[in-house]
Amino acid sequence: MTEEVNSTGYGPRRDVLGRFGRFIFDGDERKYEQWDVKFLGFMRLQKLKDVLVSESWDEEANASKNEEAFAELIQFLDDKSLVLVMRDATDDGRNALQILRAHYAGTGKPV
Repeated sequence: MTEEVNSTGYGPRRDVLGRFGRFIFDGDERKYEQWDVKFLGFMRLQKLKDVLVSESWDEEANASKNEEAFAELIQFLDDKSLVLVMRDATDDGRNALQILRAHYAGTGKPV
């Protein structure tokens, strides 16, 4: 955690985002592909990457993992990106990532 003086000038302010701050997507389509790579690396550490990108993925057998992937994904999205996925892909991380890719990268295929 980094410490800085807060905006009031009184005392230290802790960086609440910490190491996860770099995973937040700010809606800038120019940065989407880099974010996608970082996010998939994070999901690999969470043992959820295969749910999002595996071609041999079984939807019924992994429904709860897909919900977990969605829960992780939405933590790192700006409001605009969240609106893109929240209605059409609720609790469906795999579909949510495909929607984001189609919107920001112009493709539904992995980068």
